Amino acid sequence: MEGTKNKIEFLGILFFYIIYSVGIAGHIINPTRDLMILLTPFTLLLSSLVLFYFVWKEESIKLFVWFGATYLITFTLEVIGVKTGLVFGSYNYGNVLGVKLLETPLIIGINWIFVIFGAFLLTLKITSKKIFLPIITAFLALVFDYFMEPVAIYLNYWNWEGDVIPLQNYVAWFLIAFFFASIFSYLKIEIKGKIFAHYFLIQFFFFVILNLVIT
Repeated sequence: MEGTKNKIEFLGILFFYIIYSVGIAGHIINPTRDLMILLTPFTLLLSSLVLFYFVWKEESIKLFVWFGATYLITFTLEVIGVKTGLVFGSYNYGNVLGVKLLETPLIIGINWIFVIFGAFLLTLKITSKKIFLPIITAFLALVFDYFMEPVAIYLNYWNWEGDVIPLQNYVAWFLIAFFFASIFSYLKIEIKGKIFAHYFLIQFFFFVILNLVIT
């Protein structure tokens, strides 16, 4: 049974490496870039469904609660941010990320979940000292956003007022990631799956490469 689980997870990881490699190539090649942008919300939704399958396999009530709370709070912060500019700065979302509620893509809270979750699990590979886990997780999330922002703007995921990414955005990213990583650490949730850290790294290198090539 354990061998079967490992094979399924390996296939999930391989799936992500393949589709994001195709995504990188498709974004770099001009004739296919518009198609890649069109497929973005479907890719994110499919990726989320695959990840949630493995989340379900963890069979942890505390993990489910953390996921639910993280989604609701981060989505609410995004709505407040879009409406007021108080959280991240003044910005608005384009139509690339799919269906919106209150001018905010529904997928965005899920993206927050897997960035923080993946960064936390990656941090566990670096250190198991509880005091450092939230700080390093927040730093990794901040670096992730640093490379994501120029690509997201270029592809019209979202746009900043005056075309300037405010320092406020990076401060907010660090604090939000630190907060939810602290809660995750406090709950002492044990995760067996490796796919979540892989997904974080895959997305990270997706944005790093596109940042270097197309922006």
